[in-house]
Amino acid sequence: MKISSLLIIAATALPISSYAAFEGPGSTSPITTVTEAKKASDDTKITLEGNIVRQVSHDTYVFSDKTGSINIEIDDEDLPAEKFNANTKVKITGEIDKNLSGNKIDVKHIEIMR
Repeated sequence: MKISSLLIIAATALPISSYAAFEGPGSTSPITTVTEAKKASDDTKITLEGNIVRQVSHDTYVFSDKTGSINIEIDDEDLPAEKFNANTKVKITGEIDKNLSGNKIDVKHIEIMR
């Protein structure tokens, strides 16, 4: 290998830590509505405010805001200790889980809004 080739390799090789800050083309403004969540790509982070209007199965619920409704999945350990109903305004955070039947939200945290 010639010295000029080594210089090119050394100049283009970045330490691994340099790549960590790169967010990629998917980095956009935060998802804050159901309409946006339905169009978002898999694993997109979301924060939505609205209501959990009904339970569909053990860990699947329907979440609704002023733009529409979407299925959400809440593990038992992520449910708030405080009781809530369809009229209780909540803030949910989590990420999009995209599958063949469409997007749903994997909820990681629920905050009861006052």
